[in-house]
Amino acid sequence: MNIKGKNTFLCPIVVGATVGLVAAIASLSGALTTWSSFASDRFFLSRPADSSIVIVSIDDSSLATIGRWPWPREVHARIIDALSKAGASAIGYDVNFPEPSDEENDAALESSLRSAGNVVLPVELQLAFSGSALSYDPTVVVSPLPRFSAAARATGHSNTPPDIDGIVRRIPLVAYAPDKSAVSAFALETLRILQPTITAPIKVMDRFGRLLVNFNGPPRHVFTTISASDVLRGNFDAAKVAGKIVFVGSSAADLHDDRLVPTSLGSPMPGVEIHASLADTIRSERWLVPVPKWIEMLLLFAIGLFFGLVVTFLRARNSIAVAVIFWVGLVVTAIVLFDRGRILDIVWPTIAIIFSYVSVTLERRLTSDREKRELKSAFSRYVAPTVVESILQDPSRLKLGGEKRRMTVLFSDVRGFTTISESLPPEQLVEIMNTYLTAMTEIVFANGGTLDKYIGDAVMAFWNAPLDQPDHAIRAATTAIEMQKKLADMNKEKIFPNGIELKIGVGINTGEMIVGNMGSETRFDYTVLGDNVNLGARLESLTKEHGVGIIVSEATRSEVGDALVTRELGTVTVKGKKAPVLIHELLEIKK
Repeated sequence: MNIKGKNTFLCPIVVGATVGLVAAIASLSGALTTWSSFASDRFFLSRPADSSIVIVSIDDSSLATIGRWPWPREVHARIIDALSKAGASAIGYDVNFPEPSDEENDAALESSLRSAGNVVLPVELQLAFSGSALSYDPTVVVSPLPRFSAAARATGHSNTPPDIDGIVRRIPLVAYAPDKSAVSAFALETLRILQPTITAPIKVMDRFGRLLVNFNGPPRHVFTTISASDVLRGNFDAAKVAGKIVFVGSSAADLHDDRLVPTSLGSPMPGVEIHASLADTIRSERWLVPVPKWIEMLLLFAIGLFFGLVVTFLRARNSIAVAVIFWVGLVVTAIVLFDRGRILDIVWPTIAIIFSYVSVTLERRLTSDREKRELKSAFSRYVAPTVVESILQDPSRLKLGGEKRRMTVLFSDVRGFTTISESLPPEQLVEIMNTYLTAMTEIVFANGGTLDKYIGDAVMAFWNAPLDQPDHAIRAATTAIEMQKKLADMNKEKIFPNGIELKIGVGINTGEMIVGNMGSETRFDYTVLGDNVNLGARLESLTKEHGVGIIVSEATRSEVGDALVTRELGTVTVKGKKAPVLIHELLEIKK
């Protein structure tokens, strides 16, 4: 008996089956859920929306015609009156009125709400996951004034919580308070005006009561949309509204009521259209439900076993072709199932295909793989880990050249460093700087930043290169806050000798920059250049003049939106820029 030959035959099958089994078990952990969701997002195809759902858009044209936001409440009253007169069956008015205005305007809005009798108003909840439930704090609800809530037909929560990657996919149909009181979704309450018992089956919702929205297509291209200014002027076809479910809400960019959705492709969808899409999903019953987990696990194990056999009996060239054909078939199957309302994850199966194939094929190349790991380990001591990963994935990057990207850059500098350095012996100064720079660098890396360089006591870092980071601005802001807090803790704990306490200023700017390998053919650095980089350095120096710890530019504040708590400091004129730059003190980041 040829024992060696038998082992050679069995080994790839065992390796492939093991990889498949490990992938099946690992998939249960929920790891790579974001990747899986992102991959499934690509399966959405444009289709006609429910013709009974119409959007009245508070768009840029409306703001230009009527005036700056917020509008007087009598304007909203006139919109409701016009829609009611045109015969709208239900009106979901996605504008909250939590504070009193003058009595004349409030009375006009209240009267219109009562007269229409079919208007749903939004409430905003503070949602939180607790165990296997999604709950809200009843003490932090932003609701319309009681007079408006009483005059409206109903209220519903307008929360569209994004997934961890910032994309809105699921909306809770009902949110519960600790006392079991419930608030239904804004879109659901609007539909209940026509169908009081309408809801979605429990089997199509996740364990938190969230429903996957089956978006019809790209933002602003699916639903019949009428400008609010046309409604106010009576310049619209009433037949488009008669008997329809009308959602009224903002689509103007300046009002920042938009979110990324699976069909965005970089263009956010107005919140009112998300509500309309949820209503369309419920009315059409085009549910999206993940394939049962046990089926996905069985598929992963079968993939590993299959490639263990394929690699054993086929030449490398043929086995590669089989792997590609198998993967294409998997994707086509996933697309067909998605169109029928079943979501088949393709990320874990893709990983199973790759690792099964690679594990078996590269069994005899362990030495080469070990050398690569050793190279990576050595290289990581000199440059940021993200740069190492990028270069290993694409060695062509290891050459001179750059690209333009929208990025965020951070500069920090120790206050009074010259005075400190003159009062200390070199050994103590080096010890202080090493301790300080180590702590600051760890914070940069923890938030996914790329360390550009140390400039004496200064730290320069940037985000969104070499890897894509859509949330680069919030990462930089978080880094700055954590730097200040860490340094305050170090000072409090007397980390530095002779009772020395360090203080730093931090400047952050967001904008177009050139990033890449800069230098000569024999020595170059991975760094960023451009006016926006220079502005970041200038903002750091301005912290001394303004007596603040962190200064961010208007571009950074706008990139992050409402997530930052800031104080406007005014405008400054910066060399190289014609227009003054608005700057803000960064105080904290909203939880």
